[in-house]
Amino acid sequence: MMLAVGLAGVLASLLRPYDEAILEDGNRSEKLKYAYETDQKDRMQLKSYVLGELNSRDKKRLKQVKEICMQENNLVPIDKFHAAFVYHHSDNSKDYKMAYQLAAAASEAPSLQNRYQVQWLRKAAYDRWMISIGKPEKFNTQGKFSVELN
Repeated sequence: MMLAVGLAGVLASLLRPYDEAILEDGNRSEKLKYAYETDQKDRMQLKSYVLGELNSRDKKRLKQVKEICMQENNLVPIDKFHAAFVYHHSDNSKDYKMAYQLAAAASEAPSLQNRYQVQWLRKAAYDRWMISIGKPEKFNTQGKFSVELN
């Protein structure tokens, strides 16, 4: 019975439709926040990996975020954080560098200095950028898991 309920849950999650990858209407802050939220939500859904749709949805978000960043010079810190997260899930060094620059700027804002995820993203984006250009990571954020026993 428990197995059937579990399988039904997995099947239901695979069949439930995604939210739109990007927000068409709204101001830049709303669009960037929505892109960030769907980026994170997609990564919490099994079907993103099973059906292989994550990459195409990431590309849609990144395209919109790049357009916003090219048009807007004065992003507020939280907008920089939201944009940085989307850039961070790209697949090239140039975007990782931009993710780091945006995340670093966001992490310096007094309103975001105590937010763990903002500070983590600054480090993770930097490490991802360094690895992508053949240099060692500095903060050890890129998927290594180790346990030390003394």
